[in-house]
Amino acid sequence: MNLPLSNRFGVLTGSVAAAMLTASVLALPAVANTITFETAPFGPGFNGPITEAGFTYSKLNGALFVNNLGNPGQDVEGASAVVGAAGGDVLKIVSAALGDFDFDGLDFAAFDLSGTGSQTLKVEGFLGGSSVGVDQYTLANTNKISNSKYSNWTTEVASVLAGKNISELDITLNANAANSGSLFDEAVDNVVLTPEQGAIPEPSSLTLLAAAAGASLVWLRRRRLSAV
Repeated sequence: MNLPLSNRFGVLTGSVAAAMLTASVLALPAVANTITFETAPFGPGFNGPITEAGFTYSKLNGALFVNNLGNPGQDVEGASAVVGAAGGDVLKIVSAALGDFDFDGLDFAAFDLSGTGSQTLKVEGFLGGSSVGVDQYTLANTNKISNSKYSNWTTEVASVLAGKNISELDITLNANAANSGSLFDEAVDNVVLTPEQGAIPEPSSLTLLAAAAGASLVWLRRRRLSAV
């Protein structure tokens, strides 16, 4: 069917506008999600899995504790292990939709009853079972608790893992062995993760699309005027 030139102009104009609108929607940045651990059962012996904010977290092995000393509210921290065994464990986080995501940052607290020394938190990203990098954060210990939370909560941002696609995030939370004469642990809260979006046009592609749309509109206007 041959449409009049005016109708063809309208159809193409609408198609170009729809294409540009679709491209602009796809280009919107992904929204970061924050795991706060508020839905996890309080107390020692945490296993999981728990799904929150589009992600699922669980314990690999060893000992983890869901405490109420977070920043604010609940946190996850290493728990004491039996004598002769290392305390704590690895907190494993994956997308509930099994897609890739980015690690953006978290809140970290280090507690030692002595109030001396420091601890180093290890955060490792994996893609398809292979490590893609490790971020480490060192923090001086506190032995103080104020306003129902650890007094040294510190926000840490991704460095080595920044901008890298991962399918699993492992956070190692160390702690003492039970009855060892010491008491220390590492704790995390507010883990920020951004799901990956597929088929997002690069800015240069959007520029080319806009230029092509403009050229098409100019050509159609000229054809319309010449037909009058």
